[in-house]
Amino acid sequence: MTVLGRDITKADSETLRQARRDLQIVFQDPMASLDPRMTIGDSIAEPLLVYRPDLARLDRDIEVAAAMQAAGISIDLINRYPHELSGGQTQRVGIARAIILKPRLVICDEAVSALDVSIRAQIIDLLISLQQQMGMAMIFISHDLAVVREISHRVMVLYLGKVMELAGRDQLYTDPRHPYTKALLSAAPIPDPTTERARKRLKLPGMMGSPMDPDSALRFLPSARRPGVQGETYVPKLIEVEAGHWVSEFDTDLI
Repeated sequence: MTVLGRDITKADSETLRQARRDLQIVFQDPMASLDPRMTIGDSIAEPLLVYRPDLARLDRDIEVAAAMQAAGISIDLINRYPHELSGGQTQRVGIARAIILKPRLVICDEAVSALDVSIRAQIIDLLISLQQQMGMAMIFISHDLAVVREISHRVMVLYLGKVMELAGRDQLYTDPRHPYTKALLSAAPIPDPTTERARKRLKLPGMMGSPMDPDSALRFLPSARRPGVQGETYVPKLIEVEAGHWVSEFDTDLI
């Protein structure tokens, strides 16, 4: 795997250390991702202690205050502990900690799934704003199709770790090509009850594959291609159906 020009698959410790400075993560559970023994100010400042140890205390405090402001956290909370904050506030702390080094790539792993709907919208708006202001790339991992549509520029659909479809957001949501993508989108509920009852859903035959069964990765592969193919090592062949729109090969009988 190459991240920002660095091969981190078999990288040495120093290469990984430098890669981590440019690659930060926002976790799913904000409370579990923070040390309960540290104030939020100390948690946000920790990356600076690791990567900028020569930074003076006053300058470090200024950086922490700036990160808190960018993440929408009141500076009055700097000496609070995680258990004294709400879920939305703790997730903002996690975001502030992730951006304080001004990384080039931030990975958001189900970053809003543990939050209430109203708070979720605020965090999504915050992430979009930070991405635009800081010019950083963002990988947003989610099973919530509405959230993905709101925040993404390009969307990659995975099935058991294999790429099924990759396209621009509007391309994928208006013209899905792979049967798994179509099934996902058709399963998402529509708020209008009349439209919801009237629409047709794509139902894939059989049971969904198990991650414990390597051959489940072959589910969408045309039957003629399956003999002799090992699910553990199988890499779907991606076909560019239009500019920037890639679709994994699939059995046309599924649609």
